[in-house]
Amino acid sequence: AMTWKLPVIFIIENNQYAMGTSVERTSNVQELYTLGESYDMPGEPVDGMKCEAVHDAITKAAAHCRAGNGPYLLEINTYRYRGHSMSDPQKYRTKEEVEEYKKQDPIEGVRATLLAKKWATEAELDAMDAAAKKEVEEAVKFAEESPSPAPGELWTDVYKQEDYPFEKD
Repeated sequence: AMTWKLPVIFIIENNQYAMGTSVERTSNVQELYTLGESYDMPGEPVDGMKCEAVHDAITKAAAHCRAGNGPYLLEINTYRYRGHSMSDPQKYRTKEEVEEYKKQDPIEGVRATLLAKKWATEAELDAMDAAAKKEVEEAVKFAEESPSPAPGELWTDVYKQEDYPFEKD
C-alpha cells in the first residue's frame, strides 16, 4: 500500500485484549500504531472512548490519503466490556477494571456533550433510543421469521479465481 501510495486507512481496533489475554502479555509492541513505521507509513493512537477524537483522527487520515500521500494507520484504543464470547468467564480482568472503563463509555460521553451544548434534549435522545431499539427488534423479528436461504446461495458474491482475468500461477 505504501509502495503504490494507495489511499487506505488501516485501523487497529485495540480493545486491550486478544481474546482472554491482555495485549501487554501478547505483544512486545505496546503502541500498535507504530507497526506501520517499518513501511514508512504514518500512524497515530486514538482515544476510541471519545467519539470526537475518532472523528478528528479519521478526518486527518482521510485528508492525508486524499492528498495522494498513501495509507495511514490508526490504532483506535477502546475497551471490551464483555467477554470474548458467551462462554468467556473473564477471569483475566477484575470487575473494578471493567467498571473504571464504563465511566468512559463513548455513548454516555456523546449523550453528555449533546445535552451540555443543548444540541438535543433528554426527550429527543430518549426518542432516538426507542427508535433504535424498535429498529433492532424489527430486524431480529424479520431474520427469525425469514426462510433459510437456498443452499446455492452459499456461493453468491464469493470470490472465484475464474471470475477474474488475472494470470494464474
